[in-house]
Amino acid sequence: MTQSPRERLTRTSMSLAVLAVFSTLTFPVILPYIFGSVSILLAIISKGARHSFPRRSRSAVIVASVALAINTALIVSTAFYFYRVLHDPALQEQFGKLLYQTYGITLEDLLNQLGLQNSALGNL
Repeated sequence: MTQSPRERLTRTSMSLAVLAVFSTLTFPVILPYIFGSVSILLAIISKGARHSFPRRSRSAVIVASVALAINTALIVSTAFYFYRVLHDPALQEQFGKLLYQTYGITLEDLLNQLGLQNSALGNL
């Protein structure tokens, strides 16, 4: 049972879309963008000269797009929360307590390790 190159591209595209979803839940940031983008690219290539996408390619594009959207939302929400922590003294205190309870390090020590000075909290 041999598969045509189009069917192999479609199957690979769907596999990469599933990997994009899995990596969004386990290793967010870089891997979902790689797997999702390659999945969408392979789905488009698998279309060939036809006017419509094969069903599995269409599904792969949808699944990969959802994974990319979720990953982007995670990154934006994390960046927004980090920005709020740096500018809101109440959140700094709450985050500092949680950070110390979990990792045994203060917020000031963490910022110093990241190359940010304590005075940078008010200037960022």
